[in-house]
Amino acid sequence: MPPIRDNRGQVVRKVGTPQTFLTPSEVTKLVEDYQGGAGVARLAETYGIHRSTVSAHLTRRGVVRRAPGLGTEETAEAVRLHEQGLSLRAIARALGVDRRHVTQAVHNGFAAGS
Repeated sequence: MPPIRDNRGQVVRKVGTPQTFLTPSEVTKLVEDYQGGAGVARLAETYGIHRSTVSAHLTRRGVVRRAPGLGTEETAEAVRLHEQGLSLRAIARALGVDRRHVTQAVHNGFAAGS
């Protein structure tokens, strides 16, 4: 794509990533999804926005944030999937969380089960 120019010359080198703006009703749905248990990474993917934008919407709406990581049920699911042979990366994708959280949960889950 050629540089964008006007009568002053080159204005910008290139247009960056287009922004996605959510309507107030979409933000309300995002908040409801988060409160229903969806993770920030999954919400970012679902709504086509950056994780930090999800966090900003939640903060502006005064939503109490969960501690990062997996809950008890998610940890059990991660351990079960790992025992079935799924990779940590595949489990993280399936649960919509960061791989580091899955690694920690699987390690702690095995330690607790021993």
